[in-house]
Amino acid sequence: MTRTIWAPLRKFLRSPATIVGELGLITILGGLGAALPQAGVAPQAELDRLRSHGAFLTGLVDVLSLDHVFTSPAFLGVLALAFLSLSIVVLEQWRRLRSQWSLAPSEAAFRNAPHRIVFTRAPEGPEGDSVDIRTTGRLAQAGSPLFHTGLLCVVLAGVLRALFGAGALVDVYEGEVLPAGVEAWGAQWPGPLGRPFQLDEPLLLQAVETRAYPSGALLDLRLKLAPPGPGGGPVRELGVNEDLPLRRGRLYVGSEHGPTALLEWSGPGTPAQRSALLLERKEKEAFGAYGHGPSGLVARVRAPRPGDGSRPGLAEVRVLQGDRVLGEAALRPGEAMALPDGASLALHGLPTWVRLHGAYDPALPLAYLGFALAILGATLIFAIVRVDELVATRTENGACRVEVALRPARFAPLYRDRFERLVRHHGGTP
Repeated sequence: MTRTIWAPLRKFLRSPATIVGELGLITILGGLGAALPQAGVAPQAELDRLRSHGAFLTGLVDVLSLDHVFTSPAFLGVLALAFLSLSIVVLEQWRRLRSQWSLAPSEAAFRNAPHRIVFTRAPEGPEGDSVDIRTTGRLAQAGSPLFHTGLLCVVLAGVLRALFGAGALVDVYEGEVLPAGVEAWGAQWPGPLGRPFQLDEPLLLQAVETRAYPSGALLDLRLKLAPPGPGGGPVRELGVNEDLPLRRGRLYVGSEHGPTALLEWSGPGTPAQRSALLLERKEKEAFGAYGHGPSGLVARVRAPRPGDGSRPGLAEVRVLQGDRVLGEAALRPGEAMALPDGASLALHGLPTWVRLHGAYDPALPLAYLGFALAILGATLIFAIVRVDELVATRTENGACRVEVALRPARFAPLYRDRFERLVRHHGGTP
């Protein structure tokens, strides 16, 4: 019964149409994942904009998981099918390699060799009939199995990453401590079978250093991290395109950054209210954001970007209550502005904030292994060519009849010189 079911299933998974269909679906889904904003990578504003084109498109995003394509059931299903198809192909290739590795070609196999000649020469002593078949470059036969095994490892790594991996992000400003717990992260995207991401220990963001081009585009961003408290541990630096290894995952910094307005609202008879307002790049020459205070007050904070690309040294603050402007001033850190009824708004600092990303990928070593095997297999396929040589001698009527043949697996014209040297070595003229 099992054999009856397995035969048509194997035929279906092994068929070229199925494999091409799997590759096509992976390409389409991968293209959608690359073209559309994805959770954990794109800003929340872009994700919200993806759902702002009507109920139909919003439903389509939800049904097809277009905002998290690479962890969607459809993508996982296609990867699983591709893994099964590739497993069958790889198993067949390794079986074929094992059966053919030590198998030498027969003399008849050289009858249609691209390089072949038969000539006669005088016997060289008492020589009898002989057939000498040699093979070089046999290692090239392992190229295709190794290459496809590498692809199999990469596909399996993708499935494991989607199921058990996790991604997270949080915005942190200078002087802030990022706790070690799961709740410290602003957003989490664990896989269906994965655990949320968390740090090994709390980390203090000591400093952020940025450099910018004259146009304002980011040139370089580096930050210093250390465990909080005196003598907490060594300071570790982290830059864009670098990662900080952890016991469970890695930490890296994105290019998103800006000043943080540390505000304090105060008024008679009410406790002070402090907030950290992250200013984003709203225009070419400035960062800005809106912050909410007590009694429905709203602060519009704008920090002009200095022409040399350094961090802003002041913030333009306008306080609104509905459509009414209660006050506006350009504040430097440590300064405050007076508001009606004895209230005030103070700016305590403008530290820089950055966006930190956490990632856990249990299949990363498997993916690296797969890439290495695929590269090794491709190298064997294209850099080594299997070549079979035949030298057969037979004595007929006092003369020695010699057959010399050379059969390369590929690039036959390139082996003409080698064939001619072999002919001359055995006493013939090419």
